[in-house]
Amino acid sequence: MRMAAAFAGLMAMCLSASAQSVTPPGLPPLPHLTSPRLYVLDCGTIISHEPERFGLSRQDVSDPDFSDPCFLVMHPKGILLFDTGLTDAQVGRPIYENRIGYEGQLKTTTLKGELANIGVTSAMITYLAISHSHWDHVGNGNAYAGSTWLARKAEYDVMFGSAANAVAKSNYAALAHAKIQYIEGDHDVFGDGSVMLLSTPGHTPGHQSLYVKLANTGGVVVSGDLYHYPAERTQGKMPAREVASGTPESRLKVDDFLARTHSRLWIGHSIDWFRDAVKAPGWYD
Repeated sequence: MRMAAAFAGLMAMCLSASAQSVTPPGLPPLPHLTSPRLYVLDCGTIISHEPERFGLSRQDVSDPDFSDPCFLVMHPKGILLFDTGLTDAQVGRPIYENRIGYEGQLKTTTLKGELANIGVTSAMITYLAISHSHWDHVGNGNAYAGSTWLARKAEYDVMFGSAANAVAKSNYAALAHAKIQYIEGDHDVFGDGSVMLLSTPGHTPGHQSLYVKLANTGGVVVSGDLYHYPAERTQGKMPAREVASGTPESRLKVDDFLARTHSRLWIGHSIDWFRDAVKAPGWYD
């Protein structure tokens, strides 16, 4: 009996020690990171067959639909979530229930589940940033209101002003009570130049793009809605309303930034780009 009890106690100690040392798949202790990791998360697909709204013809685009990714940056000093995609409430629902105007929304996995696949919970996310406040980028904002929201006043006013989109607002209303850090210009998130929020107004007043300097991949700029289709960039096209709203200047700024930093542009809404991207639980470093 004594030997059995001793063996049981030893096994309990081993199991306890093992449980304490287990790290979720793909997620190292953050202090052990020496440079950022960037994860591409599947946050839905938008069915949209009107490239004409962006100054393009159907022949100009290989696929008229849009991917709708979110991005997670792991840095030795914390975690940044960039965009929250289509609302998780749409998972498993027929597309005819999930339409806004002429666009349908298709979602097969939750943002919560995408994060769980890399061992991340909402409580672990240090900072939340959104490229802008349109419904396909803020669909799960309420679930991440416990993070510090890196917000631009111009976009906050769009989100919570009298002209706010009521459908979109229901999915991010909790952000009004979040810990808000207002930022201006290009913002260095962790203070070492490796993760930057670039001010790129035009699509909306407070639109921003994400720059991440990766040790092996090199620099990348996530464009938000600065572009939707690659053909916009090659042909110099954009929605008519954006010609005088700041988008041309923001595109020139990003082009200059890409050249100076030898970085690549990721057009997140491009199905062609998303199809070939390394998706979570894989990562870029």
